[in-house]
Amino acid sequence: MKTFLIAAVTEFVSFFLIVINTRAYTQGLYVWTFLTDAFFISQSFFVSKWMIEAKDARGVAAYLGFLIGGTAGSLSAIAVTKLLYGK
Repeated sequence: MKTFLIAAVTEFVSFFLIVINTRAYTQGLYVWTFLTDAFFISQSFFVSKWMIEAKDARGVAAYLGFLIGGTAGSLSAIAVTKLLYGK
């Protein structure tokens, strides 16, 4: 359960940032693009480190966490950016 939750939360954050970033740079929002790039790069570093160091981070529980967390992150980011960016 711990591995599933770590994977789900980290992938939620990852996909949330990817979608916010994509919507920011397609609309020419420089500050939002800068901020989301910086957060995404940092988050990617720590997820990569976790996956290299933790054997259980490459199993079925992690896969399901990544799948569910990533999908939820993307959908949530669309809703949030509609409020933030007004479109």
